[in-house]
Amino acid sequence: MGPRPETIDAMGDKTAARAAATACGVPIVPGTAAAVASADEAATFSDAAGYPVILKAAMGGGGRGMRVVRARAELAAAFATASSEAAAAFGDGRMFVEKYVEDPR
Repeated sequence: MGPRPETIDAMGDKTAARAAATACGVPIVPGTAAAVASADEAATFSDAAGYPVILKAAMGGGGRGMRVVRARAELAAAFATASSEAAAAFGDGRMFVEKYVEDPR
């Protein structure tokens, strides 16, 4: 009963979960296909997609390691804080970036 172990593993890693959703044809919010290692990499996506964006911890959940970034000037500090928080909470500081949906409903 319940999901297969591979499914549970995939959902624990947000970048793997995004890839699985894409493979199944589920619409997803635009974001990086893989985790980014630096604020510069996050800026590459963010500048192209436009602000606001949200930085998210690749692992874990519950809102830890998440920061909304409304302008490029905020990105470096937000990335450092979110990555550090994710590393402390989940043992993994990898981040990914998505376009932030201001009012989803």
